[in-house]
Amino acid sequence: MKLNINRLLPFALAAILPGLNFFSNTGALADGRLDFYGRWLSASLVLYVLWYLLQYATNRSSRYQWGFTAAIILAYMVLVYSFFSIFVFIHHENIRWNLLVKFFFASLLFLIIQYALRASSSIARLELEKEQIQSENYRVLLQQLRSKVDPHFLFNSLNTLRIMARKQHPSTEQFIISLSEFYRQTLKYNEASTVPLREELSVLKSYLFLIQTRNEGNLDISFQIDERLLDFLIPTLSLQIVVENCFKHNAMTSANPLSISVSATDDFYVVIQNRKIPKLSQSPKSGYGLDNIRQRYTLLNVQQGMLISESDTHFEVKLKLI
Repeated sequence: MKLNINRLLPFALAAILPGLNFFSNTGALADGRLDFYGRWLSASLVLYVLWYLLQYATNRSSRYQWGFTAAIILAYMVLVYSFFSIFVFIHHENIRWNLLVKFFFASLLFLIIQYALRASSSIARLELEKEQIQSENYRVLLQQLRSKVDPHFLFNSLNTLRIMARKQHPSTEQFIISLSEFYRQTLKYNEASTVPLREELSVLKSYLFLIQTRNEGNLDISFQIDERLLDFLIPTLSLQIVVENCFKHNAMTSANPLSISVSATDDFYVVIQNRKIPKLSQSPKSGYGLDNIRQRYTLLNVQQGMLISESDTHFEVKLKLI
């Protein structure tokens, strides 16, 4: 069972700090002064109580917190000093001052340690809250992404399926499988911020099969991905967003098919490149899809997660593998 540091630390400090006197009082044992152990036990008890008194004083939310803490230290010091003076051995002036100095530095050490523990606890809490906020942002972004998916896509796919079934097209069954697989995968990763590249490609290929079936001869797609990269992570549905962007802003005809390549580079980027075939009537560029991916890389603390380059003939998007 994991030990609680807040309970173990005061016990350890109370036992160890008086024990350090052993090295400066070796004559205590050499002369047979067995009361050395009694004083060690007494000092340990004093320090153990001091820890919790300081913890109580510094945990109070008050404008006079430090004054109250100083009063606690002074009162407890007087009590301990009186006890040792009456019942133990403090008769020598040097020993009295030695006790007061040690008590003061022990109090200072405990205050520093307690402050450090509280600061560490606050940092851990803030980190947890940050992770929770990031998780919520991922969830919201994914929900926004799904709400922005073209609602006509499903209707067009079902209409294509109806025509294929009527004509008894040989790929009808595969079309149904790909359609169900695509929506099953998009729902499966409802909360996931990233997925393995292998699974992301599986979703993309199901999506592309639907597009290719609906636009036979109008699309030329190629994949060149090294097997060693398939277990790297990539933001969920990011490939599908980029490829969908290609269809949105480019024409597809049997005479001039749209060419898209998906490849990987040695510096761990997936590259989606398409040949530009401008439509006769261009739809306005919202930039939502690519901006969505850029925001998710930012939330993942990945620098240069998405790189975009464009020429007169080609448009290219590079997505960083994680």
